[in-house]
Amino acid sequence: MASPLAQTISLSATGDHCAFAAQRIQALQADGAVFGADWPWYELLIRPDSACFNGSPAGFVECLYLHRPPSVTDVEVLERAGYWLAERAGPTRISVNAHPESFIAPYFVDTVTRMHKLLGEQGHSLCLELIEFADCSNRSRLIEHARLLRQRGVLIALDDFGSRMNCFDLCAAGVVDIVKIDGRVISGFDSRSHQRAVVDCLTTLADRLGGVVVAEGVERPQELQLLKDLGVGYAQGYLVHEPEIMEI
Repeated sequence: MASPLAQTISLSATGDHCAFAAQRIQALQADGAVFGADWPWYELLIRPDSACFNGSPAGFVECLYLHRPPSVTDVEVLERAGYWLAERAGPTRISVNAHPESFIAPYFVDTVTRMHKLLGEQGHSLCLELIEFADCSNRSRLIEHARLLRQRGVLIALDDFGSRMNCFDLCAAGVVDIVKIDGRVISGFDSRSHQRAVVDCLTTLADRLGGVVVAEGVERPQELQLLKDLGVGYAQGYLVHEPEIMEI
């Protein structure tokens, strides 16, 4: 249960309320991948301080989204990620979660554009992971702004694909670069034919869209090997890399 403090929390005071962790995303195929292979690729993860929130990281973020406009939280997280990325010596890609409602907010789009331009000048890459646990009040505006950001060089990923929200309309609109398969689909899929079929289909879908797949929640060597055999491009999970707290 969230404390009253968590309901009014501002991520600008991250030292008091939460920490950030980075988890590496690893390329699985020798197909010329740069980020995730020669250069690092990380997802930014939020880890709430138990003193102000007694719950999961996802619950903490949902609490933030519930009590203020999602774009406020997403811009704060994005700016913190940008500060961390700007201090890195070599080219790095970072993935940051974003609420669908943030995509329809001009302030968020302008901030993403500005940060992408500055980071791109240093050789870095920015990916926005569109979360599936929330819907959007204006899907056409979301698609319009996603197209605009992609034209400017920002990558768009569908996070936890197959968990909640139907994102096939976004796939059909041509605004998806990366499909991230939910860890619940990956867990044990090497011994479950129906889960394997889903992974195989989503890999084909991403390929036909001109995108790539990231398999989340990979924890067993058998899962990793089968992902390679199926042609899945990237893997993320504790087997690949345990999240590390970021100094930002």
